[in-house]
Amino acid sequence: MGALSEYASRGLLLFVLLFLIEVGVFLLVVSLPFFPGEKAIFVNQSNQIGSEFKNASLATQFFGIFTNNFRIGLIEMIPGVGSALFAFSLYSTARIIEVEALTQGVSPVLLVLFLFIFPYSYLELPAYAVATGEGLYLSYAILRWLFSTGGRPVDFRGEAWQLFVNIMIVAVMLAVAALFESVELQLLQDNPAFFWVTWVPFAGIVALAIVLNRRLGRMRREKRSELSSQLKREDSPHL
Repeated sequence: MGALSEYASRGLLLFVLLFLIEVGVFLLVVSLPFFPGEKAIFVNQSNQIGSEFKNASLATQFFGIFTNNFRIGLIEMIPGVGSALFAFSLYSTARIIEVEALTQGVSPVLLVLFLFIFPYSYLELPAYAVATGEGLYLSYAILRWLFSTGGRPVDFRGEAWQLFVNIMIVAVMLAVAALFESVELQLLQDNPAFFWVTWVPFAGIVALAIVLNRRLGRMRREKRSELSSQLKREDSPHL
């Protein structure tokens, strides 16, 4: 529980900020014209993605989507390398969305907003934010260790626990996101009008997340209260 409490106290704000950056970059990049020769590259990538899971079974789509996304998430946790991949993935994904929009004759910005009517977007993008945020925290810990001038030592044991917790969180988020995305792809192929049914289980996940967040918040307050009481005892004069 200590690792979860520490996760709630230090990481949530950064992860939310990275998620907002993801959305902002998508909206910005899809509004920009392609560089000379760039469009052909992303048209090719878009065609490959479109044919990769065409007519594939639900299980095949799920496994393919999850393994690809989880591999990206793990790389994004690598200090230094992860942040670079995060930026590159955002740009590439935005360009592929722009290609799809131009092919369908719709506004790229509108297509980006359209993606957010699918529940998987609210799991996959935050999962990448968590992965990248963990990579940033590891980078900071390593820099503190390398250039420490006698301040508070780096708790690498605690960092290892944080890494483990975030790997588990990212794995679960991307697994659920892959399940939602594969189900949505199947529905769009067979019964496009019924894709909205995926919002029913997603609402349950949101409710569970709210309950968990409240519990973590209570743990954080209890931890602060305990620390405050301990400091008061240490500062009080001994009789």
